[in-house]
Amino acid sequence: MTVLTQTFKADNLFVGRYTFYDGTDFEADCVRYNIPGHGNLRIGSFCSIAADVQFMMGAANHSLNSFSTYAFGVVNPDWGQRLGMTKADMPVKGDTVIGNDVWIGRGAVMMPGVHVGDGAVIGAYSLVTKDVAPYTIVGGNPAHVIRTRFDATTVAFLERFQWWQLSDELLPLVIPYISDVDQAQALAGLRRFAREHQLAG
Repeated sequence: MTVLTQTFKADNLFVGRYTFYDGTDFEADCVRYNIPGHGNLRIGSFCSIAADVQFMMGAANHSLNSFSTYAFGVVNPDWGQRLGMTKADMPVKGDTVIGNDVWIGRGAVMMPGVHVGDGAVIGAYSLVTKDVAPYTIVGGNPAHVIRTRFDATTVAFLERFQWWQLSDELLPLVIPYISDVDQAQALAGLRRFAREHQLAG
């Protein structure tokens, strides 16, 4: 397991605090087709990324509007000079954004431009082609909603509270609540904590 830090070679990869990857070289193992100018990868704090996860970056796309989808320029530079399309003709999906406290299961593939909300869970070997709402569990190929983790009121509270923004001094004080499986007790504790520390919630 490796806790990721902002020490990537590429300047379009960003990661928050304490996010970890079940491997040793996240950039080499997980980030595919990363060419500058084709979008950023932004991963929040406290995410859990399993082995063999793949983030397909913007350069993974092929044009579907030309008669051939073949990557002529990749195979032969001379062919690349003869292309009838430009970089501007290629589909642009934008940044791939992974929220905070997201768990991405082994072998999942994240397509370019998807946004995954805070607290979401991506099932193992899923193909994520569309945005995933906060605190939603998805799985399959293509990934589809399996269920939401909590009721709408609880999700709204967690999105306001944003425990992942707490300082390293305050964080240990909420760990008993955010790791408690008794949701009613945990929610009451977090609400009390928010009042005592004048935090949103």
